[in-house]
Amino acid sequence: MPDTPLWTQDSLEDLVSARAKVMGAGVWAAARPDDRPVISFAGGLPDVPSLPSEELLRATRTVLEHERREALQYGGTFGPQPLREAIAERSSGIEGIPLTHEHAIVTSGAAQGIGIACEALLDPGDTVLVESPTFPGSLRTFHSFKADVEAIPMDEEGLRVDLVEAALTRLADEGRRAKLLYTIPTHQNPVGSTLPLERRERLLELVREHRVMLMEDDAYGELWFGDEPPPPSLFSLSGGELAIKVASFSKIIATGLRLGWNLAPPAFITRMAALRYDMGSSPYLGRIVAEMIRNGDLDRHVDRLRGIYRRKLDRLCAAIEEHCEDYVSYIRPEGGFFLWLALRPGLSALEVQRVANEKGVLIGAGPHFFADGNATQHLRVAFSYTPTEEIEEGVHRLGEALREVAAGATVK
Repeated sequence: MPDTPLWTQDSLEDLVSARAKVMGAGVWAAARPDDRPVISFAGGLPDVPSLPSEELLRATRTVLEHERREALQYGGTFGPQPLREAIAERSSGIEGIPLTHEHAIVTSGAAQGIGIACEALLDPGDTVLVESPTFPGSLRTFHSFKADVEAIPMDEEGLRVDLVEAALTRLADEGRRAKLLYTIPTHQNPVGSTLPLERRERLLELVREHRVMLMEDDAYGELWFGDEPPPPSLFSLSGGELAIKVASFSKIIATGLRLGWNLAPPAFITRMAALRYDMGSSPYLGRIVAEMIRNGDLDRHVDRLRGIYRRKLDRLCAAIEEHCEDYVSYIRPEGGFFLWLALRPGLSALEVQRVANEKGVLIGAGPHFFADGNATQHLRVAFSYTPTEEIEEGVHRLGEALREVAAGATVK
């Protein structure tokens, strides 16, 4: 064996693809485990005690008793047919429009759903409009395709649709066009906002006029906390014609399933399936989730989750009012996993994150979520995963971190 390896990061540079060069050698990993005994408000992960073990066991027994042969074979690039049919039937009720399995492709989570949509749409140099702040994992995907990402600011209600219109008009005047617009309109990550109905309707008018594909990331849409659901999805309002709706079972069942789905016009579903090379998602897991949908366990579980996360948010807000009120402000979200804290002027989100980490509290710093680098000073608090009994102590430590940072800063 030679002393020096043949393949190093440097020697690979003239061999790897253009996309690999764009991304570099660093590996992006969400929710990396921390060996310390920490209280984590960092990752958008489901509540552990509520993971539906019994429901999954019941569905697994049914599948192995009645569909063993089909479940343990290849399933095809569109995904397991029973799950596509179950998704279509359930989505028809949720969206209020008739859908068939031809409107659905099963993916290995929403991340793959975004990735295969980009595979089918984007060439290097294409323009993608992205609300900002947004989920960093999606930004990473767009950059990997060497797209030109243009940030569209948000306000307390979500995406500034007037600024979308201005951007589309400017691009048209320059002889260019945006090919894709990415948004998380419902219980947005990281802000938690929900786009009002009138903005949704205007956004659809704009993408139709300018022939832009709309990508609606809806990982948290079913997790609302009030008596009424949020406004209809962009996919629904467009009659299933103008948007790709990317969704996931990660937040409503378990992240370990690695299952999600895209809803889109059938012609585009076929385009995405044609670019898959993995023989589709697991037929075994797909049929288990399909059984949970068919027997009603999934809907019952989602209904329970709404109550669990509402109570966690109540506990979090009460603790913030007690321990952090002098340093932060926020708008309470109507659903989802996140609370977006605005820091008082003079406080650095990155410095608060660092000091809180030293105190054993993990939290997201706002600057990491901005598409254009024009970051404001915010913290993202993910309350979904933190055990209820640890929320008070975690916020108490966050308050201590805020006080320490404030003591060394000019806080107005």
